[in-house]
Amino acid sequence: MTENMTVTPPTIPPAYKGREQAWIKHQLLESYLEKLVLIVGMAARKQDSIEICYVDCFSGPWGTSELESTSIAVSLRTLAKCREALAQFGVSATMRALYIERDDQAYANLQSYLQGSTPSAVQSSCRHGDFIDLRGEILDWSGSNAFTFFFIDPKGWKSIGIEKLRPLLQRPRSEFLINFIYDFINRTASMGELQEDIAEFLGVSLEDVLRLEDLSPQDREKKLLGHYRASLKSALPIQKPPYVGRTSYVRVLDSNRERAKYHLVYLSSHPKGTIEFMKISHGVEAIQQRVRAEQRKDKREEETRVRDMFADEMPMTAEGLDNASDVDKYWLTLLRKEPTVVDDALFADILEATDWMPQDLQASLVRLIDAGRVKNIDATNARSSRPLHPEDFERLILL
Repeated sequence: MTENMTVTPPTIPPAYKGREQAWIKHQLLESYLEKLVLIVGMAARKQDSIEICYVDCFSGPWGTSELESTSIAVSLRTLAKCREALAQFGVSATMRALYIERDDQAYANLQSYLQGSTPSAVQSSCRHGDFIDLRGEILDWSGSNAFTFFFIDPKGWKSIGIEKLRPLLQRPRSEFLINFIYDFINRTASMGELQEDIAEFLGVSLEDVLRLEDLSPQDREKKLLGHYRASLKSALPIQKPPYVGRTSYVRVLDSNRERAKYHLVYLSSHPKGTIEFMKISHGVEAIQQRVRAEQRKDKREEETRVRDMFADEMPMTAEGLDNASDVDKYWLTLLRKEPTVVDDALFADILEATDWMPQDLQASLVRLIDAGRVKNIDATNARSSRPLHPEDFERLILL
């Protein structure tokens, strides 16, 4: 996906009716997992082979009899598709997938589905039990050499506290997509009897949790998420730059209210991972707008019993920033009269620090270059949509 391309969100599948937020989540999982696996696989071309593992720590299935609309099916399809694509480039990829589920009935459904629907290109297995109790077995299954992607989407928040995840976070060559269930966590953080539990969950002091009470809703959300993101990074193995922990996220809104339901937090030690995740997040934002527009339409039709004649006039592109001038000011503050090398590492650091999209940063550079305030001294020709190629270690200067 290029940074400035128009995003055309697909129509919501009938199987996700009433589960639209799950569809948003699965769209992100599918898009990023495919991109990640292909990048990791192609990096192994010199070795000719690679082992890639996928672990779903709370797999379900929950709340649906349509298992093709679950993260289980999404991950299996994506891994199989990637294995076939990599084979065309001469890369022999071993794709393994592990699914964890505690509930007896859900596990029985999971086991049956894997037995009958796992593609031949993927080696799947499942474990019955509590994620916390199975952490050691999960690590044994992953081994020490395979690249492993952990999808952590729990029904409650207590299982994904920093200390609970630490054994997995300490594993090298791993990336994580975690559902930070903000709505539950935010409400619990105000309950006096549970504030010590929230502090332990976030990896901060009780005083840090108590300070949340005086914040505005917006600042409170930012601080809660910020605590968790910082603690995730601090739990990773020590590594040398540019391969240090970075987090990014997608904010998924409540279906009926203008506030966060949860955040999908991504954790990676590779700068390219952060950049690609944020590119894909831009498309997911467009999908979320489509979902919310359809939900509003359905509500109007239910209340008025009249079909919406303008139902097709729904958002088809992700919105840009309202504060575009802030991005311009950021570049003007960061850059100097002397050349600044903006490589993948610095670009990923900027994305993490600002939570802006790559598209926002590139659009800002278009404005600044057109205005004669910034120059890419390594660009050999004019670029109308993507003036900076950080993967090429390009240099920017103030004019």
